[in-house]
This record gives sequence, structure tokens and C-alpha cells, in this order.
Amino acid sequence: MNLFQCMMADIARVVSFVPEAAKTGIAYGIVILVLCLAAGKLQYRQKKKQPEGMNMDRETETVCRWWPLRPGQWLGSVLFVIYFLVLLQTVFFSREPGSRWGTQLQFLGTWGTTMQDHAWVLENILLFLPFGILLPACLPGRGHWLTLPAGILCSACIEYIQLRTGRGYCQLDDVVMNGLGALAGWLIWWLIRLFCLGVKLFWHQTFIRKRVFLVAAALWMVVIFLFSSQPADESTQTSLRVERVICALMIPDYSMKTPEEQTALAERIEFPVRKGAHMTEYAILAVLLLGTLAGEYMEGSIVIWSVILAALYASTDEFHQLFVPGRSGQFRDVLIDSCGAAAGTLIVYALWWRGSRGHRK
Repeated sequence: MNLFQCMMADIARVVSFVPEAAKTGIAYGIVILVLCLAAGKLQYRQKKKQPEGMNMDRETETVCRWWPLRPGQWLGSVLFVIYFLVLLQTVFFSREPGSRWGTQLQFLGTWGTTMQDHAWVLENILLFLPFGILLPACLPGRGHWLTLPAGILCSACIEYIQLRTGRGYCQLDDVVMNGLGALAGWLIWWLIRLFCLGVKLFWHQTFIRKRVFLVAAALWMVVIFLFSSQPADESTQTSLRVERVICALMIPDYSMKTPEEQTALAERIEFPVRKGAHMTEYAILAVLLLGTLAGEYMEGSIVIWSVILAALYASTDEFHQLFVPGRSGQFRDVLIDSCGAAAGTLIVYALWWRGSRGHRK
């Protein structure tokens, strides 16, 4: 096995822990959401009771300062809980106590000579990459500067607990690589933040923005047209390649199966993958149309028109497929594409509405 295959096999094993962790993360998110609503109600009642010019008592002011969380902080905290549970399952609970004893405090002493040794070292960077991305999203104000120290401290605690319980080797390389992963994730978070700021500034340049979105929407329509122009056999092979990659990521022993078994597993997820791709295509198209039609302020009617135009193009796309060898036009696909368009525009509209509401406050 080469380096990539070794890493994909290990990553697939880690990804298999996500469904169970997601259940706990969703439960946590619901509890936090209820607390946010209750704290927001408390804040409203306290302000209503206070005479003008008087401040709230210290306890109430402390609660109101932290609750309710902003949507980004709430979502970031839910994702961080899911990630942290997966991390604990990976480094502790998936191993028997006393199964791994030993220390290695030499820098790059674990690099080894095999591809699997190299993969284990590099995977420690990937393991803490989500830590650096998600933790800053949870922290208010300038708390994001704590990301790197928190990542190194968390990694050091993991190594110490592994040393005491025998659930893993205590290695200096793990702390260093985990710290690099947290740093890389923090840098990615900064890039995302700058990108969002740039998008916000760009949105208010109405004249330029509309033309950029119009060109982008036209180019994306061409891309959809080219995908729909593929004969059935060629389209199936393209989908099969994507399905194989998904299976390699989600199934731990996928690379050990025979080619026939790999193909059978990939074909099982063909329908959701193809329809998910269709929904994503038209979600992107509808968002581009929304950017073309909207002024400085986004109105609900603009959202509806964006979905309608995307649905009309989906209808013409299905009609076009009637003339492609092996393809067919189906009304069901138009509905699926329209659902994708509606989902994309509603997400963007909700984010815009929440942001503009906070700005007005």
C-alpha cells in the first residue's frame, strides 16, 4: 500500500465514529438552543422591568452577555462537540487498556521506514486540523488566539493519559504534529473569516456584483449543460469514480475487498450520490441567480424568483436529456433539482437575514 492508501484506510476508520458522536452532538445542540431561548427571554424581561437609565444586576448581565449565542457560535460548538467525541473515541475508547505501553521523546523518532509509519505521523496533523477550525468559531471576541495553546495543551493531556492507561504510546511527535494541525486549522479559519468579510463588502457593490454573478450563473449553466450532454455510459462511469472515493473514505476495509465487491458497494450508493449532486448543482445555480437579481437588500420575492428560474432551467435540462443517448427526462428530477435550488437560496437568505438583523440591532 502507498502512503495515500494507508492514510485513507485510517481516515475511514475515524469517520466511522462520526454517526454515534453526531447523536450526542445534536442532543447537546438542542439543550444549548433551549438555554439560549430561555436566556434571551430572561434578558427581555429584565430590560422591560428596569426603569430607564438603570443597569441590570451583575448576575443577569453576565448571563445576557453570553446568551443567546450567535448562530455561528452555536453551530461551531455543536460541531466541536461532535469532533471532540470522535477524537476521544479515536485516541482512547477504541483501544484496550494496557494494549500500548512505551514512550518516544525523540523528534521524528516515530517517522519509521514504512509507509504506514509515515502515515501515522502525518495523520496526527489531520487529526487536529478540525480543532483549529472549530474552536475559534466557538469562542467570543479575541478568544481565537487561545487556539494554538489549547491545541498543544489538549495533545499533551492526551499523551499523558495514554501513558498512564496504556491506551497509546507517549510520543513527542504526536504533540508537535497535533500542534501543527491546530495551527493549520486556525490559519484556515482566518482565511474563511477574511473571505466572508470580502463577500460582505463585495455584496454592497451592487453594480459590479450583479454582473459578476450573472457571468458566473451563465458559466455554471454551461457546466450543467455539459454534464447533461454526457451519454449514459460515460455519466455512469463518472459517478462510479466519485462513489468509489466516498466508499474508500467511509468503509474501513474497502481497499481490502475484491474489485467486484468494491463495484457492488459503490453501485449501492449511486442513487443518493447522483441526486445529491443534482441538488448541489442547482443549489449553486439558484444562489448565483439570487446574487444576480438581488439589490443591496435581499427581498423574499427575489428568493422565490431565483428558485423559479432555477426550476425552469432544470426543466429545459431534462428536455435536453431526451436527445442524449441512454438518458431520459424525468419530472422527478425536476422536483429534486428544485428542492436543491430552494435549499440553497433559503440557507443564504437565512444567513443574510440574521446578519442584517444583528447589524440593525
